[in-house]
Amino acid sequence: MTWLSLGTYLLAAHVLGNVVWIGALLSVAMLVSHAPWTAEPSEVGRLARRVHVRVAIPGFLLSFGSGVARIALAPLVYAHMPWFHAKLTFALVVIVLHHVIGARAKRVDQGRVAAAAGVDFQAIAVLLCTAGAVLFAIAKSLPRAG
Repeated sequence: MTWLSLGTYLLAAHVLGNVVWIGALLSVAMLVSHAPWTAEPSEVGRLARRVHVRVAIPGFLLSFGSGVARIALAPLVYAHMPWFHAKLTFALVVIVLHHVIGARAKRVDQGRVAAAAGVDFQAIAVLLCTAGAVLFAIAKSLPRAG
């Protein structure tokens, strides 16, 4: 039986981390953006904060850690791949939005409901940047025509 390479395991962990992270982050954003229209906005904020801390952050840490470890296996190879820089740019925007949405969830949890304003647009940005990162990640593996 042939064992898979370390790089393959790291890639699998990276993809799993991304699925958990982005799914949880979009859930947090949905909860926060709808909190002002609920009877107990701070309770919804508390739930959003809990999802962020218990699901989104661990998913992010798995994604980030396995991604960094995978790059560490061949840093010069990644440094010369143009698609990687584009993918990384999208990922960095999502990381910033992760922190912004998490901070908004914390504020809503604390009763500052006005912090929910605009989180729905941040969720759209997360989705679009994630789509961009996915596009560049899979485009590198497609056969080239001609």
